[in-house]
Amino acid sequence: MYGITQSTVNNQRFRVRDMDNEQIMSTFGNIGHLLNIAVERFITIGEIIAEENIDIKGDMYEAAKEARDAGKSIERLCDISPLGGMELRHHIEPLKDYGAIILAARSLLSSVTRILLLVDIIVVKKLLTAKKRASESLEKLESVMNFTEFVRAFSVFGTEMIELAYLTGHHRNSFKEERRRAQMFSARQILEKSIAILLTSSKNSLIHSDCVIVKENRDTVFCQIRRAMDLIHFVVKDSIFDSAKHMPFDKQASNPNYENESIYTTIKRIVNLIKRYKYQMSYYDGNNEGNNNSDAYFNFLDDDLWKSEKNLASSAGVGRMVNNTNFRKHMSAESLDLREELSVAFEKLFEKAHDFTDSPYISHNHRKNILSYCDSCKMEFDLYLNNIMKEQHESAGVQVKGQGRDDPELGMLSSLEELCKQLVVSVSSQIEDFNESLKICSKLVKSFHVLATNYDIDNLNQRSTKFHDCCDHIFDICKLLQHIAPTERLQVQAKCLAINLRIYGPQVFIAAKILWKYSNSSAANENFESFSDMWKWLTNEISMIAKKILVSINTTKNDREAETEKCESTDKLTKSGVPATEDGEMVEYSGLEGKNNGDLNTYQSKWSEDLSDDNDILKRAKNMSAMAFLMYQFTKGNGSLRTTQDLFTQAEYFAEEANRLYKVLRHFSYQVPASDNKKDLLNILDRVPTFVQALQFTVKDHTVGKAATFVKVDHVIRETKNLMNVINKVVSKCFECATKYKLNLTGITGGLTSERTNENMAGGMCDSKGTTSSSDIP
Repeated sequence: MYGITQSTVNNQRFRVRDMDNEQIMSTFGNIGHLLNIAVERFITIGEIIAEENIDIKGDMYEAAKEARDAGKSIERLCDISPLGGMELRHHIEPLKDYGAIILAARSLLSSVTRILLLVDIIVVKKLLTAKKRASESLEKLESVMNFTEFVRAFSVFGTEMIELAYLTGHHRNSFKEERRRAQMFSARQILEKSIAILLTSSKNSLIHSDCVIVKENRDTVFCQIRRAMDLIHFVVKDSIFDSAKHMPFDKQASNPNYENESIYTTIKRIVNLIKRYKYQMSYYDGNNEGNNNSDAYFNFLDDDLWKSEKNLASSAGVGRMVNNTNFRKHMSAESLDLREELSVAFEKLFEKAHDFTDSPYISHNHRKNILSYCDSCKMEFDLYLNNIMKEQHESAGVQVKGQGRDDPELGMLSSLEELCKQLVVSVSSQIEDFNESLKICSKLVKSFHVLATNYDIDNLNQRSTKFHDCCDHIFDICKLLQHIAPTERLQVQAKCLAINLRIYGPQVFIAAKILWKYSNSSAANENFESFSDMWKWLTNEISMIAKKILVSINTTKNDREAETEKCESTDKLTKSGVPATEDGEMVEYSGLEGKNNGDLNTYQSKWSEDLSDDNDILKRAKNMSAMAFLMYQFTKGNGSLRTTQDLFTQAEYFAEEANRLYKVLRHFSYQVPASDNKKDLLNILDRVPTFVQALQFTVKDHTVGKAATFVKVDHVIRETKNLMNVINKVVSKCFECATKYKLNLTGITGGLTSERTNENMAGGMCDSKGTTSSSDIP
C-alpha cells in the first residue's frame, strides 16, 4: 500500500471477478499475515519500554497481550481455505466471518491506543522528573555560601539542565497546538539566556555578599529560571493531561479562554461564531451554498477556528434535520448559546481595546477613531442579535428571506474589519518611535558602563530615568503588537519577550550601580557585561518579532488584493529567479522571511545583483531555496513532485546539497578575521549539521500505512523548513562579513556541480514512482 499512488488505486481497482479463487485466498492470507507481523513488532517495542519502566509494566503487558491475540485472530480469520471446485464469482462471502474480523479489529485498535497512551505517560513522566531534578539542584545552588560548594552545585545543575534541554528539544514537536509549541520554544530560549548570566551574577553575589542590590540582581535571574521551568511544566501537563481534550468539541468551543486571547484572536472567534450560525441556517433553509454577499467579509481573517466549527456542524448532521421539529428546537438552543457567546466575546473585545485607548503613546486621533469604531460595533451587534431573535420566532412559521439576515450580518462584519484595520494603523504609526526607543536604550546601556567606571553617579541616575521611560514605551508597544499579531506563535513570543524585557531592564541599571560601587571588581564588570548582553539579545529579538508581525499583517493584506496585482507580484518574483506562488506563502517555506525591512522583492533583487558565475555560496543557497519551494508546493498538490516517494527523494538531495554548502561556508569562515562577527557566523554555521542530520534521519525513517506516511511527510516538511531557515541566516551572515571585511565570495573551493545535476535536484524528481499521491495529504 505504501508503494501505490492514489491514481494507481483509482485506475486499477480490486475486482473479484477478474481473479481466481487461489489469488483471492492468497491476498487475504497475506493481509492477515503482514498485519500480524506489524502488530508483533509494535508490541515488542512496547514491551522493551515496559521493562525499563516498572510502574507501567503490568498495564503494558496486558495491552500487549490483547493486541497480540487480536492480531493472531485477524490472521486466522483471513486465512481462508479453497472452496473446492466452486468459482468464487458465484460465492457470496469469501471470508468466514466478517463480524468476527470487525470485533478483532476493534480490539486491536483499542489495545494499540492503550499502548500509545502508556508510552505518552512515560514521556511526560520523564520530562516532569527532569524538570523536578533541575528545580531541586537550582535550590541547592541558590543556598550555597562559598565557591567550593558553588562549583559543585553548579556542575550538578548543569548536568540536570542538559538532560532537561535534551528532553524538551527531542519532544518539541509532540505538542499539537501552535501556542504550546511557541511557549515551549520561548521557555527554552529564556532558560538558555538566563543560565548564561547565572554564573556571573552568582559569582558576584559570593564576592560581595554584604551588598543588598547584588543579591537582588542574582535573585532576579533565579526567579526567571524558575518561571521558565514552571512554563515547561505547565505546557507538558496541559498538552497531555488537559481534561478539556476529553470534552466534546461543542463544550470546548463554548468555553474559550478569552483572558489570554489577543484582540485579533477574539475578533476571529466572533467572525467564526457568525459563520457557524450562518452555515447551520443555510442547511435549515435548504441552501447549502448560503449567501455569497457576506462571504467576502468572512475572508478578512484566517479560518482555522471556522474549519473546526464547520466540521462540528457537518458531523452533527444538521442537513438531515431540516424542516424538523427537533431541529427547530436545536436551532433555538443554538441561537441562545450564540447570543451568550457573542455577548461575552464582544465584552472581552471592548475590554482589550482599552489597552489601545489607555496607552499614553497612541495619538488622540487614533484613540478617538478606535472608540468610534467600538461604538459602531456595539450598534451593529445589537442589530444582529435582534435579527437572530426575529429568525428564532419566525422559524416555526414562514421562513425569513435571506436579505433580512444579510444587512445586520454585513454591517457587523464590516465594522469589525474597520476596527481591526484601525488597531493596526494605530500600532504601525508608533513603530518609528518604537525603533527609536530601542536605539536610545542601547546607547544608554553603553553609557552606563562609562559613567559607572568614572564614578559619575549623578549622570547615571539621570540617564536611568530616560532608560526606564524607554523601557515602558517598548513594553507598551509590545503589548499592542501582541494584540494584532495574526498567529499564536508571534503572540506568545511577543508577550514572553516583553515580560522578560520589563524584568531584566531594571536589572541592567542595578548591575551598573553595582559596577559603580565596586568599579575595581572584575566580577562586577563581568556581571554588568552579562546583563548588557541579555538586554541586547532581548531588544534584537523584540525588533525582529515586531518586523515579523507587521510583515505578516501586510502579507495577509496583500493576499486580499485583486487578481491582477497578484499576477504582477508573481511575475516579479519569477523574474528574480525564485519560484513564487499566488498564495503568498513562499517566503516562509523557502526561508526568506524577515530580512532587512521585510521587503522580499528588495532582498531577492540584492541576491540577483550579487550573483556571479563563481559565487558558489549564493548559487547553492538559491538552489536549495528552489528545492524547498518544490517540496512546499507538494503539500498544496502542485509542482513536479507527484508522490511521497518523490518528496522523500527530493529531501535526500536537499540534505546532500546542504552538506555541500556547509563545506563551502566552512571554507569561507577561514577568511573571516577573529571578531564577534566570526563568532556569530560560526555559532550559526555549527547548527547546520544538526539540522541536516535531523532531516536525513526523518527521511530514512521507515513507515507502513497511509497515516504513518502522512506523519512522515509532515515531519520532513518541518525539518526542511528548519534547515532552510538556518541556511538563510548563515548565508546572510556571510554576506555581512564579506561586505565588512572586503572578502571574496567567488572561487571558493567546493563549487557547484553541473547545471544538469542542479536541475535533477531542483525539479527532476517528477518521474519517480511509488507512494501515496500529494492529493492524499489532508
